[in-house]
Amino acid sequence: MSLFKRYSFIMLILFSPITWASNIDCIHIHQKAEQQVIFAEQGQYRFANDIAVPPFNYTSQNAYSDYLNYAKARIAKRNPQADFKCPIKTDISAILSADETGLTVKDLVAPFELKQNNQDKVVLLIHGLTDSPYHFHDLAGHFYQQGFNVRTLLLPGHGTAASDLIELDKAEWQQATTFAIESSLSDYQQVYLGGFSTGGALILDYLMAREQVSEQIKGILLWSPASKAKSDLAWAAQYVSWLSTWIDQSADTDFAKYESFPYNAAAQVHALMNRVNGQAGNQRYFHNVPMLTFAAQNDSTISTSATITLINEWYRANPHSATELVYYGDELEPALLKGIKLQQIPANKSCQSEDKCVLDIAHTALINAPTNEHYGVVGYYRNCGHYPIDSQAFSDCKSAQYTVKGELTEDTKQHYPVFSRLTYNPHYSAMLEQINQFIN
Repeated sequence: MSLFKRYSFIMLILFSPITWASNIDCIHIHQKAEQQVIFAEQGQYRFANDIAVPPFNYTSQNAYSDYLNYAKARIAKRNPQADFKCPIKTDISAILSADETGLTVKDLVAPFELKQNNQDKVVLLIHGLTDSPYHFHDLAGHFYQQGFNVRTLLLPGHGTAASDLIELDKAEWQQATTFAIESSLSDYQQVYLGGFSTGGALILDYLMAREQVSEQIKGILLWSPASKAKSDLAWAAQYVSWLSTWIDQSADTDFAKYESFPYNAAAQVHALMNRVNGQAGNQRYFHNVPMLTFAAQNDSTISTSATITLINEWYRANPHSATELVYYGDELEPALLKGIKLQQIPANKSCQSEDKCVLDIAHTALINAPTNEHYGVVGYYRNCGHYPIDSQAFSDCKSAQYTVKGELTEDTKQHYPVFSRLTYNPHYSAMLEQINQFIN
């Protein structure tokens, strides 16, 4: 963007009554590519508000409702977008507010609890790195309709701004996970644990660190669990973080997820994954708890082969426990042990039209419904972060009527000039049925 154009655009933003000041909202803030460049350069949404908030005491006997109130209050104080209007409808937004048009960002990224008139069973859902509980709005609605109580956890350092991950230690995630699991065990008779990416790794780490776990834990649901990074250079993040702060510095206008990424966040999740996959040298315990995993062959964030190895280890230790894998892809490597139930969904080989073109399943896609107003088929947000934010390719990706969608592979980026990373699961309905069958 030329200096003159950038200056003109800044003036437009500053003096436009439609897109600035009190009228800005979570939908329109990210739809102009030129605006993204300005926000990325200014970094105004990359840094949390400078308001100190005492940490929550996860080791006390606080009620889960106390935690939920604390988390939302922290978001309200530290998230620079907290009060932006966010009239996005989801399966549970009507539960959060009778007037869905009055929702704000803090309402949608905060952890929540959906209560039945009983304490029979609960599913605890834990999100991934840089994400928020909004990513479980679709699945939470489904579980609630199936008669579950539903709880979500907001991992420390999340729900505010990416700068809150710069000084964070994985022990804070572990403490929060322990609190959420053990308070759920205290409050409900049957507990199901569900985690996406880093959330899945935290659940496995909690279980593997204990020689015995409660018989109240009836099942584990994992979506692309963080077993090992796809990049062979992930180990270096802990050292680079001493010299530099950011891997990526973006506009951070996706209200539900950080777009900027600190080296420290990568270092902490790498250390966590080493505990889960055994490379940290820690003692790991495998338990007789049924486990259902969803994974994609072309996941560019997590090593799916490492995930399959982990599933095999789990089953080998407890061959009489139900262990299942739903695999989005063609080639399975390494092979699953005999006795593990496999449901395989081949990738799309070609596209008949760009408006419906989904090549394969991305790491960012598994838990969102195609109908999701933010991440779905016709969602407001389009993931173009693989292009330089000030490039024509980024602008084309953001503004094109249709894009080819899928995971970030070199082949895909080379063959499709306008490509966006998939943010919803086209097999979502089938996934719900697979979850129901596993639980039943």
